[in-house]
Amino acid sequence: MNSDLTKQLCQAIQSVPEAMALLGLLQQLNLPNHYLAGGSVTQILWNQKLGLPALDKVNDFDVVYFDREHDSEAHFQQLIDAHKRFAMPVDVVNQANVHTWYGKKHGNNIAPHQTTEDGIRTWLPCFAVGVRLESVRLESSDELTVFAPYGLEDQANMIIRPNKRTMRKENYDAMNASFKARWPMVSVLDW
Repeated sequence: MNSDLTKQLCQAIQSVPEAMALLGLLQQLNLPNHYLAGGSVTQILWNQKLGLPALDKVNDFDVVYFDREHDSEAHFQQLIDAHKRFAMPVDVVNQANVHTWYGKKHGNNIAPHQTTEDGIRTWLPCFAVGVRLESVRLESSDELTVFAPYGLEDQANMIIRPNKRTMRKENYDAMNASFKARWPMVSVLDW
Protein backbone atom coordinates (compact mmCIF):
# COMPACT_ATOMS: atom_id res chain seq x y z
CA MET A 1 0.00 0.00 0.00
CA ASN A 2 1.23 3.48 -0.85
CA SER A 3 2.70 4.93 2.37
CA ASP A 4 2.08 8.55 1.29
CA LEU A 5 -1.62 7.84 0.74
CA THR A 6 -1.81 5.97 4.05
CA LYS A 7 -0.22 8.93 5.82
CA GLN A 8 -2.61 11.36 4.08
CA LEU A 9 -5.62 9.28 5.13
CA CYS A 10 -4.43 8.98 8.74
CA GLN A 11 -3.84 12.74 8.95
CA ALA A 12 -7.32 13.42 7.58
CA ILE A 13 -8.93 11.12 10.18
CA GLN A 14 -6.76 12.48 12.99
CA SER A 15 -7.89 16.03 12.14
CA VAL A 16 -11.53 15.16 12.89
CA PRO A 17 -12.13 15.21 16.67
CA GLU A 18 -15.42 13.28 16.36
CA ALA A 19 -13.74 10.46 14.41
CA MET A 20 -10.90 10.23 16.93
CA ALA A 21 -13.34 10.26 19.86
CA LEU A 22 -15.28 7.41 18.26
CA LEU A 23 -12.08 5.45 17.58
CA GLY A 24 -11.08 5.92 21.22
CA LEU A 25 -14.48 4.71 22.39
CA LEU A 26 -14.31 1.64 20.15
CA GLN A 27 -10.92 0.80 21.62
CA GLN A 28 -12.27 1.23 25.18
CA LEU A 29 -15.29 -0.97 24.44
CA ASN A 30 -12.94 -3.64 23.11
CA LEU A 31 -15.23 -4.12 20.13
CA PRO A 32 -13.97 -7.33 18.46
CA ASN A 33 -11.97 -6.80 15.25
CA HIS A 34 -13.50 -3.34 14.72
CA TYR A 35 -12.92 -0.52 12.25
CA LEU A 36 -14.29 2.90 11.52
CA ALA A 37 -14.85 2.15 7.87
CA GLY A 38 -16.43 2.69 4.51
CA GLY A 39 -18.06 5.87 3.33
CA SER A 40 -17.35 7.94 6.40
CA VAL A 41 -13.60 7.35 6.10
CA THR A 42 -13.45 8.01 2.37
CA GLN A 43 -15.73 11.01 2.50
CA ILE A 44 -13.67 12.70 5.24
CA LEU A 45 -10.67 12.45 2.91
CA TRP A 46 -12.68 13.72 -0.08
CA ASN A 47 -13.93 16.70 1.90
CA GLN A 48 -10.41 17.56 3.01
CA LYS A 49 -9.20 17.31 -0.57
CA LEU A 50 -12.00 19.63 -1.74
CA GLY A 51 -11.53 22.15 1.08
CA LEU A 52 -14.94 21.37 2.60
CA PRO A 53 -15.70 20.86 6.30
CA ALA A 54 -14.56 17.37 7.29
CA LEU A 55 -18.05 15.96 7.87
CA ASP A 56 -19.86 17.82 5.09
CA LYS A 57 -22.37 15.52 3.34
CA VAL A 58 -21.25 12.49 5.40
CA ASN A 59 -24.41 10.63 6.45
CA ASP A 60 -23.02 8.64 9.37
CA PHE A 61 -19.99 6.98 10.89
CA ASP A 62 -19.78 3.36 9.78
CA VAL A 63 -18.47 0.97 12.45
CA VAL A 64 -17.90 -2.67 11.55
CA TYR A 65 -16.76 -5.54 13.73
CA PHE A 66 -16.90 -9.33 13.88
CA ASP A 67 -18.43 -11.33 16.72
CA ARG A 68 -20.07 -14.74 16.28
CA GLU A 69 -20.99 -14.88 19.97
CA HIS A 70 -23.51 -12.04 19.87
CA ASP A 71 -26.21 -12.09 17.21
CA SER A 72 -27.20 -8.46 17.55
CA GLU A 73 -25.45 -5.15 17.12
CA ALA A 74 -27.84 -3.69 19.70
CA HIS A 75 -25.47 -4.03 22.68
CA PHE A 76 -22.66 -2.09 21.05
CA GLN A 77 -25.06 0.35 19.42
CA GLN A 78 -26.49 1.13 22.87
CA LEU A 79 -23.04 1.68 24.34
CA ILE A 80 -22.08 4.02 21.52
CA ASP A 81 -25.42 5.85 21.70
CA ALA A 82 -24.82 6.35 25.43
CA HIS A 83 -21.75 8.39 24.50
CA LYS A 84 -23.62 10.92 22.34
CA ARG A 85 -20.68 13.18 21.60
CA PHE A 86 -20.66 12.59 17.88
CA ALA A 87 -21.80 15.02 15.22
CA MET A 88 -23.77 12.37 13.38
CA PRO A 89 -25.31 8.93 13.78
CA VAL A 90 -23.09 5.91 14.24
CA ASP A 91 -24.11 2.81 12.24
CA VAL A 92 -22.80 -0.39 13.87
CA VAL A 93 -22.74 -3.62 11.82
CA ASN A 94 -21.54 -7.04 12.95
CA GLN A 95 -19.98 -8.59 9.84
CA ALA A 96 -20.68 -12.07 11.25
CA ASN A 97 -24.40 -11.42 10.61
CA VAL A 98 -24.40 -9.67 7.24
CA HIS A 99 -25.30 -12.83 5.32
CA THR A 100 -28.58 -13.08 7.29
CA TRP A 101 -30.02 -9.83 5.88
CA TYR A 102 -27.96 -8.96 2.80
CA GLY A 103 -30.16 -10.92 0.37
CA LYS A 104 -33.35 -9.24 1.58
CA LYS A 105 -31.83 -5.79 1.31
CA HIS A 106 -29.83 -6.16 -1.92
CA GLY A 107 -31.49 -9.03 -3.76
CA ASN A 108 -28.64 -11.53 -3.77
CA ASN A 109 -27.51 -13.92 -1.07
CA ILE A 110 -23.92 -14.06 0.15
CA ALA A 111 -21.86 -16.57 2.08
CA PRO A 112 -21.10 -15.80 5.73
CA HIS A 113 -18.03 -13.66 6.32
CA GLN A 114 -15.26 -15.15 8.45
CA THR A 115 -13.71 -11.83 9.51
CA THR A 116 -14.44 -8.12 9.42
CA GLU A 117 -11.89 -7.85 6.64
CA ASP A 118 -13.90 -10.32 4.53
CA GLY A 119 -16.83 -7.92 4.72
CA ILE A 120 -14.72 -4.91 3.79
CA ARG A 121 -13.39 -6.80 0.74
CA THR A 122 -16.93 -6.90 -0.69
CA TRP A 123 -17.29 -3.10 -0.77
CA LEU A 124 -16.56 -0.73 -3.63
CA PRO A 125 -12.75 -0.32 -3.78
CA CYS A 126 -12.73 3.39 -2.89
CA PHE A 127 -14.82 2.64 0.23
CA ALA A 128 -13.12 -0.64 1.13
CA VAL A 129 -11.06 0.90 3.89
CA GLY A 130 -11.10 0.71 7.66
CA VAL A 131 -9.10 2.46 10.35
CA ARG A 132 -8.56 1.44 13.94
CA LEU A 133 -6.87 3.20 16.84
CA GLU A 134 -4.13 0.87 18.06
CA SER A 135 -2.67 3.01 20.82
CA VAL A 136 -2.55 6.48 22.19
CA ARG A 137 0.97 7.78 22.51
CA LEU A 138 1.75 10.60 24.90
CA GLU A 139 4.45 12.32 22.89
CA SER A 140 3.26 11.80 19.32
CA SER A 141 0.19 11.22 17.21
CA ASP A 142 -2.30 8.49 17.88
CA GLU A 143 -1.35 5.33 16.04
CA LEU A 144 -3.89 4.23 13.44
CA THR A 145 -3.96 0.93 11.60
CA VAL A 146 -5.36 1.07 8.07
CA PHE A 147 -6.89 -1.91 6.25
CA ALA A 148 -7.41 -1.22 2.53
CA PRO A 149 -7.45 -4.44 0.49
CA TYR A 150 -7.55 -2.59 -2.85
CA GLY A 151 -5.16 0.17 -1.88
CA LEU A 152 -6.02 3.84 -1.51
CA GLU A 153 -5.54 5.08 -5.07
CA ASP A 154 -9.24 5.06 -6.01
CA GLN A 155 -10.08 6.85 -2.79
CA ALA A 156 -7.36 9.49 -3.32
CA ASN A 157 -8.37 10.04 -6.95
CA MET A 158 -12.13 10.07 -6.23
CA ILE A 159 -12.80 7.10 -8.51
CA ILE A 160 -15.71 4.74 -7.90
CA ARG A 161 -15.41 1.38 -9.59
CA PRO A 162 -17.55 -1.72 -9.20
CA ASN A 163 -16.79 -4.68 -6.99
CA LYS A 164 -18.75 -7.58 -8.43
CA ARG A 165 -18.07 -9.97 -5.54
CA THR A 166 -21.49 -9.42 -3.94
CA MET A 167 -23.06 -6.47 -5.69
CA ARG A 168 -25.47 -6.29 -8.59
CA LYS A 169 -25.49 -3.57 -11.24
CA GLU A 170 -28.74 -2.14 -9.89
CA ASN A 171 -27.19 -1.70 -6.42
CA TYR A 172 -24.08 -0.12 -7.91
CA ASP A 173 -26.09 2.36 -9.99
CA ALA A 174 -28.32 3.35 -7.04
CA MET A 175 -25.37 3.90 -4.70
CA ASN A 176 -23.52 5.95 -7.28
CA ALA A 177 -26.48 8.27 -7.84
CA SER A 178 -26.26 9.24 -4.16
CA PHE A 179 -22.48 9.72 -4.24
CA LYS A 180 -22.62 11.72 -7.47
CA ALA A 181 -25.32 13.99 -6.01
CA ARG A 182 -23.15 14.78 -2.97
CA TRP A 183 -19.74 14.87 -4.70
CA PRO A 184 -20.35 15.73 -8.41
CA MET A 185 -16.64 15.58 -9.17
CA VAL A 186 -16.26 11.84 -8.49
CA SER A 187 -15.58 9.64 -11.48
CA VAL A 188 -17.92 6.66 -11.67
CA LEU A 189 -16.69 3.80 -13.82
CA ASP A 190 -19.21 1.74 -15.76
CA TRP A 191 -20.30 -1.62 -14.47
